[in-house]
Amino acid sequence: MKIIYSLFGLLAIFSLIAVAPSAFADHTTAEVDMAVGSSLVGCETTNECYIPYMVTIDVGGEVMWNNIDGMAHTVSAGTPAEGLSDDFDSGLVGPGDVFAHKFTEAGTYDYFCLVHPWMVGSVMVSSEESHDDMEGMEQSEEKHMEGMEGMEHSDEHAASGVEDLSDHFTTTLTSGVVHHIGGNTDDSTLLVHLFGADDDGVLEISLNSDYITAFDDGTYFVLVNGEEAEFSQDGNDLTIPFEAGTEKIEIVGSVVVPEFGTIAMIVLAVAIVSIIAITAKTRTALIPKI
Repeated sequence: MKIIYSLFGLLAIFSLIAVAPSAFADHTTAEVDMAVGSSLVGCETTNECYIPYMVTIDVGGEVMWNNIDGMAHTVSAGTPAEGLSDDFDSGLVGPGDVFAHKFTEAGTYDYFCLVHPWMVGSVMVSSEESHDDMEGMEQSEEKHMEGMEGMEHSDEHAASGVEDLSDHFTTTLTSGVVHHIGGNTDDSTLLVHLFGADDDGVLEISLNSDYITAFDDGTYFVLVNGEEAEFSQDGNDLTIPFEAGTEKIEIVGSVVVPEFGTIAMIVLAVAIVSIIAITAKTRTALIPKI
């Protein structure tokens, strides 16, 4: 029985670790790949020319671009529409070569390939002060969530242990960046947190049915900063306009599930412990009484 109690204790510790909120990642370095085939038109439709097309680092951090394509590319600050800026320019980076640049000032830096101008990307550089403010806001929201459990359509759950689901959705923004995406099973809400949306913009998001399910009629419900919003829908693709200063967009469906990996690990651990407990109990029952 001591073994069983110990196993349950380990399970409790494991569960806490598995669902504990992740701290802000180390943003001192980042890597971007110049994708295979990016020299051909088409990669811009899925933001897969530079992968990832958006990276976030701290002031003083360094970004390295790896050319894994078979053609030469450039990493040139600016945009195809507005031209080059003076921030950085790699020149031609041949296949297999690397270009690195250290960012010493906060801000958002757009860049593109001079040879293939449909290739665009962006680097968001956060100051230490804003990083500390974000971390403090996350801790404050976690404490508030403990006392406000069950609050509908709140934004605390996105920073209180729910894993970032950004990698499971394809998003495009015309203003700002997606900071992270969280799922709230209590009110079947997918919460998209925006950062730096200083102008009116549009969010285009392709929903993953493994993480959010539409209502019976195939539609969703959208809130922008807590207010019902007009949007267009084409299957699982939503186009959502938003105003400058928007920080959160909520997409409500019939079911939202969290990151599968965490659930799978917990269920597996519970199953193993249950099997051990049942086996131990069966063996005890078979021991003849003296």
